[in-house]
Amino acid sequence: MTSERPAGYEDCNEYTRIIVDEAMRRGIEVAIGDPELGELELRHDGVVHRAFQSLSDLTSAIAFRRCDDKLLTRRVLAAADLPVAPGQLAGEEAADASFLADHGSVVVKPCQGEGGAGITVGVTEVEGLRDAVASARRHCARVLLEAVVPGDDLRVLVIDDEVVAASVRRPPVVTGDGTRTVRSLVEARNEERTADGGFATPLDDITEASIRAAGHELDDVLPDGEELAVRRTANLHTGGTIHDVTEQLHPALAELARAATTAIGLPVTGVDLMVVDPADAGPAVVIEVNEQPGLANHEPRPTAQRYLDLLFPATA
Repeated sequence: MTSERPAGYEDCNEYTRIIVDEAMRRGIEVAIGDPELGELELRHDGVVHRAFQSLSDLTSAIAFRRCDDKLLTRRVLAAADLPVAPGQLAGEEAADASFLADHGSVVVKPCQGEGGAGITVGVTEVEGLRDAVASARRHCARVLLEAVVPGDDLRVLVIDDEVVAASVRRPPVVTGDGTRTVRSLVEARNEERTADGGFATPLDDITEASIRAAGHELDDVLPDGEELAVRRTANLHTGGTIHDVTEQLHPALAELARAATTAIGLPVTGVDLMVVDPADAGPAVVIEVNEQPGLANHEPRPTAQRYLDLLFPATA
């Protein structure tokens, strides 16, 4: 085991450190390029791999491109006969309004982007749809509309065709105390989460719209004991929480995640599903496939171990 941490380690986030720590435990030589990006060079017994956290040189450019563009992801999954939500590109306002009328509630998201940026969930009015599309276009010129599929937001981590972890993600929630405003409750929650290395919920137009849709305003005092979801998306980068359900995962959902991974062609994948229940076979749809999932989000599951088993099988 290598004991001396590589230069740049202290500037890395938890998603990089979990990989570096496991590599050092195995005696794998680690060099850190850009700590902010999690850029790594890993060497052992003549084998060299380069990676950005869980995105390694084993991922092809084709697979990366398929994940980077959400519309292309949908096409690949549909061609493999895998379930996806009804969807279409945003275009003329009349066509967008017709899609909304057909489905009642839609998700609006930029075709390219990450961290939940520009995504609005649960749009039910034409005016709100117009605003959501404009918000998404600040991140990407092409915007995808998808029908809302109710259920749990499930992330399944697949490494080398093996399901390693599964977690349900939930939107950020604040609980009223009868004295503080929604704004101050969100700010207090953000302080707590960032102090623990987590992500804050931005007080942006999307958060404000979510709060308003729930019947409140940012400057309302939330009644004592009342819970309020301040964001409709469960993305961790906008303050969502994650809850391990690996032991409860139904085999049919595990197989669906593996099938989506195979269709895209990735060695390491975070497959996002909307499901009735993680322990139930279905129905379920694939809503996104991620080529660089955060391994640290699933601790204590052996995510970094399986990742390095993939890169350096001789050290397993």
